[in-house]
Amino acid sequence: MQVVVAVQGLNLEKLLREAAQAGVILRGVRREGERSICARVSYFQMGRLRALAERFGWKIAERSASPVLRVLRALARRWTIPAGAALCVALVLLASRFLLVIHVENAGKEAAAVRSVLQAEGIRPGRLLSQISTDALRARLEYALPGLTFAGVRIKGSVMEIDCRAGVEGETAGVQGDGVDVIAARDGIVTHIWASSGTPQVTPGQAVTKGQVLIAGYEWGQNGDKRAVEAQGEVRARVWSRGEACTGLGVVRTQETGRTRRRATLVTPLGRRTVRSAESFATQDISTMIEPVVGLFLPVYREIEILAETRLTKTPRSRTDAMAIAQGAAEQMAKNNAPAGSDILDKSVDYSMIDDEFVYAVVVLEYETDIAARR
Repeated sequence: MQVVVAVQGLNLEKLLREAAQAGVILRGVRREGERSICARVSYFQMGRLRALAERFGWKIAERSASPVLRVLRALARRWTIPAGAALCVALVLLASRFLLVIHVENAGKEAAAVRSVLQAEGIRPGRLLSQISTDALRARLEYALPGLTFAGVRIKGSVMEIDCRAGVEGETAGVQGDGVDVIAARDGIVTHIWASSGTPQVTPGQAVTKGQVLIAGYEWGQNGDKRAVEAQGEVRARVWSRGEACTGLGVVRTQETGRTRRRATLVTPLGRRTVRSAESFATQDISTMIEPVVGLFLPVYREIEILAETRLTKTPRSRTDAMAIAQGAAEQMAKNNAPAGSDILDKSVDYSMIDDEFVYAVVVLEYETDIAARR
């Protein structure tokens, strides 16, 4: 933070010497007259500079200050603004450590019982989040309320969400009372499972394969009887998608040699007739032009083909560029194989050489998505 000052007086060269001896650094010194100079000085050295000016009879005046210094001075004059902002930040940080709101959803007639369990466990607004175990609360709800088929507990920020749902009877869920399972749509490792109806068959951290039952279409009643239901829920898992691509260490381009030949064909409604023939080159580019026959109002025209001889040239490509191109193509292919809206968590890339002419890249993307599907 610097300040621009103007100093007036006699023998200003002495000011520069005294300032240097006192450790005051003056920058951008500019003489404005016989008895005045202008310079920049650090805000923290202004006190020593003013003492020197008072000691030797120089007149010093501040002209301008750096933007940061002006802001700090304005805040110092209105100290309530930074104090209020600091207090708000402190209150937000403090509030984020406590439970402020509890939402109970889909509990229906069991809502009062859920509130009783929360009261018995001492879970209420104002309690420290570090003292709350969502797994223990979920187990307590499932044990205390056998009429519920699912009790989900989540904490988002300072809000606790409790989702309690009753099972769907088999007579209305399945076909002729048979249960409907939720199965895995692809291989993966389960990270979260929420079953609104049915009985979970897997746990977080478990590897599953495509077609494996995740949530079974049955539940156990209060009397120990087994009833069929339509399993419903969400199962998120870490899954993988793979992409492969290959690119060469050389770029093959075509270049025209300058030799050309023309071939003409007369096209009429009755057919095509070659009026000028030409032998093709070994490698060539062909461009076609259409010329109407002048003076005729019939659909008759000449089709002219221009044959341009070309030769193939191979330009070497660095291994680094080839690896980058192959990786980009393989990664795009892996993304195309991933479900839309998936959260990519990690990426691995593997390279290999083929006959020292091609770079082969394999990209594997790891992402999290919902793999639940009905059988």
